[in-house]
Amino acid sequence: MTEEQKPQEPEVVPPTAGAPLSKDVEEGRTFAILSYALSFISIPFFLVPLIMRNNDFSLYHAKQCLMIWLAGIAVGVVGSLLMVVCIGVILLPAGMIFLLVLAVMGLMNAVQGLQKPVPVIGKYAEDWFKGITKV
Repeated sequence: MTEEQKPQEPEVVPPTAGAPLSKDVEEGRTFAILSYALSFISIPFFLVPLIMRNNDFSLYHAKQCLMIWLAGIAVGVVGSLLMVVCIGVILLPAGMIFLLVLAVMGLMNAVQGLQKPVPVIGKYAEDWFKGITKV
């Protein structure tokens, strides 16, 4: 291909550091951050936005955090059952570290004002909890 025939890649413009966030993001960011941050110390704060359902941004991150909690329960149960055959000794800590990384990634998205699913399990949260909407 010649220079003229090469397809042009779209130019990605990152958001500017001082760009104003939407009103919905500004109002819901505190609850979104607290949903992830308090989960680190085993406080299910994500239930507050799920019950209130008055902000799309905080509700989105609450659903992502709920999915991480459900995955943590599944990893805990499967890892505990597999302790009998010594696979759980590896699976349980590895799974929990992976979920911790996902929670940190979700926290970073919330701090930056992004409504982006966490890798691997975030798309399931969008599908499974799509019936939970803002009232």
